[in-house]
Amino acid sequence: MKVLKEKLAGIVVLTLKGEFDSFVTNAFSNEIQKVQGEGAQQIVLNMRLVKFINSTALGAMIKARKGCKAAKGDLVVSQPSAAVREAMESLGLDRLFSIYDDDEAAIGALNADGQVEMDEDEESAVMISVPEESRPIVARLKRLDADSIDCRIARPADKLVPGREVKLKFRLPLYRREYFELSARIETVEESGGSTVLAMHITKISDADRDAIASFLDDMGELRKAARENA
Repeated sequence: MKVLKEKLAGIVVLTLKGEFDSFVTNAFSNEIQKVQGEGAQQIVLNMRLVKFINSTALGAMIKARKGCKAAKGDLVVSQPSAAVREAMESLGLDRLFSIYDDDEAAIGALNADGQVEMDEDEESAVMISVPEESRPIVARLKRLDADSIDCRIARPADKLVPGREVKLKFRLPLYRREYFELSARIETVEESGGSTVLAMHITKISDADRDAIASFLDDMGELRKAARENA
């Protein structure tokens, strides 16, 4: 097997070519260690040219990903060949590794590390409380990171303006049963097609909720596919 190394947008892309089996796993692991030794912990494996892969090679990939995750990075797969995809799916590894159609999508996802974009079918309800409303305004969670949160409301929201402090209450699907409760300041308001998107900066949150959100962000790569399948 041959390995071509490139660095694109700050992400290391390793393109594998040939048969990925027991005879080359040591060479693969050595290449991963070399890349990590150079300071790179965000790695894309382009596997479009891999004709064959066995369980030992898949084990080496799992080990390499574990090392990247331990260093707050990740290892993802791009353009898996039919042989690679079949092997990964047969062992359920398509639920462990993030898999992308091309290098650009993989790089974009790794460069967006530290935030989560919610797909339409996995959005979570967010209750927004303001003093003027007797009942909370129900929104949908659109994006979340350690310091900010975006929500979508299916109608114009006259009382929700930039600079306004609000209280939020929401859950994260398939992650934690308890509600997150925090305060946030509205940064921007965008209206489109009758709905409103609020971009908010988190201003007050308990240590327990902050730690739980940080853990969620770390784990979301593994959980995203399961969340979509079970939402």
